[in-house]
Amino acid sequence: MSGTFGIPMPMLRILDSLSDPGNAARRNEDTAGGNAACAFVIDGATGLGGKPLLDATSDAAWLAVFAAHVFEAEIGTANPIADVVRNVNTRVQQRIVEVAAGEIVEAWALPTASFQLARMEGRELTVYGLGDCRLFLAGSDGTAFETNGDYSKAESEGARRAVAQAGGLAAWRSLAEEPVVREALRRSRARHNQPGGTVWTLGSAPDAAAHLSVRRLNPGLPARGLLCTDGFSALADKYGRYDGARLIRAASERGLAALMAELRHIEREEDPDGQQYPRFKVSDDATAVLFEIIA
Repeated sequence: MSGTFGIPMPMLRILDSLSDPGNAARRNEDTAGGNAACAFVIDGATGLGGKPLLDATSDAAWLAVFAAHVFEAEIGTANPIADVVRNVNTRVQQRIVEVAAGEIVEAWALPTASFQLARMEGRELTVYGLGDCRLFLAGSDGTAFETNGDYSKAESEGARRAVAQAGGLAAWRSLAEEPVVREALRRSRARHNQPGGTVWTLGSAPDAAAHLSVRRLNPGLPARGLLCTDGFSALADKYGRYDGARLIRAASERGLAALMAELRHIEREEDPDGQQYPRFKVSDDATAVLFEIIA
């Protein structure tokens, strides 16, 4: 694509992508995708024990796949991302009303998902998101950017308390199954997507479209970036094996499959009980998309 006076416009190209379930016995509630205009990751929030509404196995997986299909079909080079998010959430809301058939659905039982999406808009990389997915970006001029670092810090503190309450992960592959922890998580989830609240997500609240996180970045080109769900960004955020720039370099040189194997070894061999690295599950679903921006 060329811009004014025939100067080439920067383009985003996906180099590698991978999504791995944290538990082979459960559906992967993450997904990733892209089209000619964008790349994205989506992280469905695991249900908290209520009756499934939209899918017999996982409402979160249903939502992640539905949102990915809408993103790929509707996001172009310039249309407002907020409009697409509002459309996703409005359609999910309508579907929930249909299937609930008048029954009351607890706020904590509503399906939700986080996402992070990158799109070239002219010469800027614009990054949109809701929730705790991450972007790491490195420019050829040595500039480095990242998004959503505060989310991981807050979650780690909650996980530390949950591990202490449950006595570790040995008896609970997911701490959300432990009754006291589950009730705390339900109270927290019920505060999402509420007027005056701080956490907004994909799901059934059209108003979330007004709360998108938006970052406009100008890395030196060529640049490389890594979009990832928090299950994958744990390599940097929880386990401290990389910083953002080194994580991008490792993904470029060794591939995402090698990094996924390293991630699972830490969780299942080095610290399966969650004492060294407190978390809510032995292994979370993990998804990453490696991309480059070239002029």
